[in-house]
Amino acid sequence: MNKLFHSDLVRIVDHFGTKNECLDYMVNLLSESGCLMFPDRFAAAVKGREEIMSTGIGRELAIPHARDLTVSCLRIAVCLLKTPLEFVSIDELPVKIVFLIAVPQHSNQEYMKILRSLSEYLRQDDARMELLGSRDETELYQNVQKIETVIAAQLGA
Repeated sequence: MNKLFHSDLVRIVDHFGTKNECLDYMVNLLSESGCLMFPDRFAAAVKGREEIMSTGIGRELAIPHARDLTVSCLRIAVCLLKTPLEFVSIDELPVKIVFLIAVPQHSNQEYMKILRSLSEYLRQDDARMELLGSRDETELYQNVQKIETVIAAQLGA
């Protein structure tokens, strides 16, 4: 498995005006990391999926994701939001942390396992609170690395 999280994709942001502003910012991070050939097309795929059903999964979390031919590698951008953002979550609470997953067209099985592992990890109150309590981007990245370790172990199992 290639590295899912990179330090340049893990950010703490003060404020986004809208969900789309947040998604555009995160797509741009992924684009700058070199895994998106056509960022506009990927952004449209992510937003189209959001229109069908919000990826605000509750507990102040959102996991937007899209599979597209223009994605060259499976990678995850992470934003911790200082000001919670309305995301039309299933529990109707605003979101404080967003994981945007870019998925190559051919990676469906691996991607489903990663999505499941990530969701299971984030359901744990202690793990989620540790992420939400990150004081700076270095600490947030260190906390995200714990997720990567868990996912790698589960994929290897």
